[in-house]
Amino acid sequence: MEKYEENLNKNLKLLAKSSVVVLIGIFFAKLFTYLYQIIIARHFGPETYGLFTLSIMIVGWFVAISSLGLNQGLLRYVSKFRTKNQNKEIRTIFNFSFKLSIFTSFSLAILLFILSDFIANNIFHEPSISIYLCFFALIIPSIVLMEVLLAIVLAHEKVGWYAFIHKFLIGFLKVSLIILFIILGLKTYSILFSYVLAFFIALIFALFLCKNKFSYLFEKNNFFEKLKQRKLIKKLVSYSWPLLFSGILWKLFHWTDSFFIGYFKTATDVGIYNAAVPLAFLLMMASSLFMQLFFPVINREYAKGNKETLNQLAKQVGKWMLLVNLPVFVLLVLFPGTILNLLFGQQYLGASNALRFLGIGTFFFSLFEISNKLITMKGKSKIILADVITIFVFNVILNIFLIPKYGINGAAIATMVSLILLSLIFAIQSFKLVSIIPFRRKMFVLFISATISSLILILTKQVVKITFISLIMLTSLFLISYILLILILGGFDKYDFMILKSAFSRFKK
Repeated sequence: MEKYEENLNKNLKLLAKSSVVVLIGIFFAKLFTYLYQIIIARHFGPETYGLFTLSIMIVGWFVAISSLGLNQGLLRYVSKFRTKNQNKEIRTIFNFSFKLSIFTSFSLAILLFILSDFIANNIFHEPSISIYLCFFALIIPSIVLMEVLLAIVLAHEKVGWYAFIHKFLIGFLKVSLIILFIILGLKTYSILFSYVLAFFIALIFALFLCKNKFSYLFEKNNFFEKLKQRKLIKKLVSYSWPLLFSGILWKLFHWTDSFFIGYFKTATDVGIYNAAVPLAFLLMMASSLFMQLFFPVINREYAKGNKETLNQLAKQVGKWMLLVNLPVFVLLVLFPGTILNLLFGQQYLGASNALRFLGIGTFFFSLFEISNKLITMKGKSKIILADVITIFVFNVILNIFLIPKYGINGAAIATMVSLILLSLIFAIQSFKLVSIIPFRRKMFVLFISATISSLILILTKQVVKITFISLIMLTSLFLISYILLILILGGFDKYDFMILKSAFSRFKK
């Protein structure tokens, strides 16, 4: 029992310390992401922002196809092999993944370049998108190869470096470069050059980092070692190919609403709608905080057969994710128009109700993100594929019926319903596979505390004029009452206090 407690505490402290690093990274990532989008939305207007969004959507699909799901396969197998110091096996799957990714990413980049005019004229009827697609085709190899390298970094539990590149460096480069190019008078080319150069520079940095930190990956296996590892490559491919199609369909799902808004409505509607999307996805912030290292850790513990540790890790992390997400969810639902106006301007107020619907769906999905990871940990990638196919088809049908009648609100409702349904499917399947539901009883205390704090906020909102300053004051009031109520009602346990102490120690360092 002592060994179990020691192992659990060790893993929880590791997750807490990594979450502090990731939190700092997420802060800068969100800051730079919103700055970049706000610069485009305000400086160039809704139409250009819509064209930019549509082109990034198309590139995202090509990236998903190019990746072949190998980065997820690497993350799982490298985490497992590290427990037994199997460096040759790690080197084999890395070399295979990197070389194959070079071939697929360059092939798909060329294909997108060739198809750019066809997509612009025949699908979206927006010839202006063609130039965006031609430029953004250049980033496909950069993104795909960087994902392979970052999977290696994360599998080695180097969360600091992962957060620096993925959360800070890319965003910083995009914002810095677009401001520079606007000052130089490059107009809309500022968007194109800044986006392409940011990912290319980040790829070069990631490559040098891996060569420096994990030099054994770049050594060559001899002929006999290559023969021995063929079975390993087959396992990697067998695990990864369903994730390839899951990744493609997940990208399609993520952009289905924007695609059909662009098809049935206009690029301006796409731009307005996509002011709400990144705000709703703030509710995935908690997932980003803990999931970066959670997946390698649970794979390690599962490989060791520590099922009880796995169970407690899932429940504790689920509680932390709910703790972080509840305040964000309340603010998005109560103040959507104010937030949109402050960040994007009055032109985007039409997305207020869409933000509410998207917030509900994303919040619900965030509660069961752990269930998704548990299914993947079991190696059941084909189940994930079947789930995503089902929900994708369902979402497409909803979009086709709802968007022509309800516009961007119809798209948001379709996404909300689809995310809730997918969450329930993940929860049921993970319980059947590993008998884990990532909830603790004390999580109900969090809901009660958030409900009472929300009522206080609603009453205060009736007598206070909503401005930027008053919104900050109301947010502070909500957060203080929320935390105090959790403390009073006994919502924190010994693990929470231990983790807070560990995280604070890490933050001081």
